[in-house]
Amino acid sequence: VTLGFTCAGASARLPLMRILHLGKYYAPARGGMETVLRLICEGLLDRGHDVGAVVAAQFWGDRREVLCGPASGRCGTLVRAGRLAVINSQPVTPNLPALVRREVRHFRPDLVHLHLPNPLAAATWLTLSAWLGGDLPPLVVWYHADITRQRLGSRIVAPAVTGCLAQAHGITVSSQTLADGSEVLQRWREKVVAIPFGIEPDRWAESPGSGDGPFLFVGRLVHYKGLPLLCAAIAEVPGARLDIIGDGPLRAELADLIAAQRGGDRIRIVGEVDDLRLRELMAGARALVLPSLDRSETFGLVQLEAMAAGLPVIASRLPTGAGEIVEDGVSGRLVPVGELAPLRAALAELLDDSQLARRWGQAGRVRVQEHYTAAQMVTRLLRWYHEVLARSDHA
Repeated sequence: VTLGFTCAGASARLPLMRILHLGKYYAPARGGMETVLRLICEGLLDRGHDVGAVVAAQFWGDRREVLCGPASGRCGTLVRAGRLAVINSQPVTPNLPALVRREVRHFRPDLVHLHLPNPLAAATWLTLSAWLGGDLPPLVVWYHADITRQRLGSRIVAPAVTGCLAQAHGITVSSQTLADGSEVLQRWREKVVAIPFGIEPDRWAESPGSGDGPFLFVGRLVHYKGLPLLCAAIAEVPGARLDIIGDGPLRAELADLIAAQRGGDRIRIVGEVDDLRLRELMAGARALVLPSLDRSETFGLVQLEAMAAGLPVIASRLPTGAGEIVEDGVSGRLVPVGELAPLRAALAELLDDSQLARRWGQAGRVRVQEHYTAAQMVTRLLRWYHEVLARSDHA
């Protein structure tokens, strides 16, 4: 199921399209899905395509906004559906079906790209499919992750998710490991392709600092990120310091744990920061550490950002795309999931050897440029879109 083409050749030679994305949230909302959706929409606009997106707002009240490609200035439309509540991370947006139907009728996309998990958007599409049938454009799905931590919720929404996967003319995932390891996707293996996420490396390539600053964790403060394990490992490495960047429901519990443990004075919870401040922190840091505990961590986009900034990465060897990004012993260190001793050893290794940290950081920069840029992601996506449309025309 691996994508069978490369980025060679100019995607601009392919016919222009009208593409409607159905996402969960959009910038300035923070998160991996939101970053990827923004980069895709901006990249498509900059290549001359017409782009629309419908997402949930983080407030009540529907709103129409303008999307712009930063290089071209070409504009598209962003529709935010007013949010009434949030239930198990799912925004409740009562007007979503009407808004999506209006965009399909007036924008007349050649293709609709649904980003999952997003159960309400999936249910919306199935409802429109029942109403409009053959009047709908082809559907493709970007399957970002399995729903792993909300077992009851996943069973409730499974019919909507599987219904969309069954209807989809194609399914994308961010890694071959996710394609192979997801039980949900096994029924549709023949239409799954792997397109790695990409970032804008130049945005993260600040002038490097001394590299003798603290280790960094960047992400939501939630249980699957493995923060108690990381704090325990830091405490056992003399001289190691840690800055925790981000916020989330675990913050108060984590603060109490840090205050009570030996070495807690070497750990700081910084909270949320903007990209400018994050680049400053990365510029002088020792390494990024992402000790996630389960398959909820499907990719870890922050690994790419840190590597583009010249940081080595210590990450868990997960059976997802998050375990594919770092080359063990080349651009960082992969450690067994949930084990204290190997994590402690990896921290000590980089703390004791500045030359090694710099060498791994440089290798990471090269790896991002070669495999994980936003331009490469958009090129691969466009070629796949055209393959899907060609198949649907002959169906």
